[in-house]
Amino acid sequence: MAYPKMNNPEVAAAWSRGDKAQNGKNNYRTDGSNLYSYAQVIGFTTKEGKKILLDYTARSGHFLSQTTSGKHIAPARRHAHAIMNPSVIENTEIPKSILPF
Repeated sequence: MAYPKMNNPEVAAAWSRGDKAQNGKNNYRTDGSNLYSYAQVIGFTTKEGKKILLDYTARSGHFLSQTTSGKHIAPARRHAHAIMNPSVIENTEIPKSILPF
């Protein structure tokens, strides 16, 4: 599905507003609810509308790639209501269909 093309900070902002967007390389996108780096869910929206960013960086111990950490996680930080270590969600009631594990 084609989403409006934007730069990475604009994709992160679109996620925070609940809008659809993707970057020019098609490797960073949001359907308005979830935020994706490549095919990996790196952010999601709670039923209360809160944006939760999963910290896929080296400092969290869940490094995926330089692009994910630097170009996708970094611009989304300012738009997230909370930043969570990905290992934490293994013990939550987040729908399994969006879990990145």
